[in-house]
Amino acid sequence: MACASALKTIEIMERDHLENRSMQIGKKVMDTYHKWMEKYQVIGDIRGLGGMVGLEFVTDQESKTPNAPLVSAVVAECVQNGLMVESAGIYGNVIRFLAPLVITDEQLEAGLAILEDAIVKCM
Repeated sequence: MACASALKTIEIMERDHLENRSMQIGKKVMDTYHKWMEKYQVIGDIRGLGGMVGLEFVTDQESKTPNAPLVSAVVAECVQNGLMVESAGIYGNVIRFLAPLVITDEQLEAGLAILEDAIVKCM
C-alpha cells in the first residue's frame, strides 16, 4: 500500500510538472522578498529553495540582531488575516513561507500581500 501511494504521488508530480511549479513559486517569492529587503530594514536575510523560503527578521540590517518579537507579531497578524506561516530558526526570528505546489498565482499574490501588510503593521 505504501509503495502504491508513493508511485501514484510520483506519477502526479510528473504529470502536473510540480517540480517546475515549485521553481516558479520560489522565483516569485524570492523576487518579492528581495524587493522587501530593500524597503524594510527589519529583513536581514532571505534563504530557501522552490516554494519553501525563509525570511529572517532583525532589528536592523547592519547589526543583524535577531528580532523574534517582530516575528511573533507578524505570524499572529498573518493568522488573523487567513495566512498560515510559521516561525523558525534558532532565535525564532525567521518566518517560513511554505506555499503548496498547487497554489494559483492569484492565491500566491494574495498571501504575499497579507504577509507584507502584516510586516508593515507590526514594524
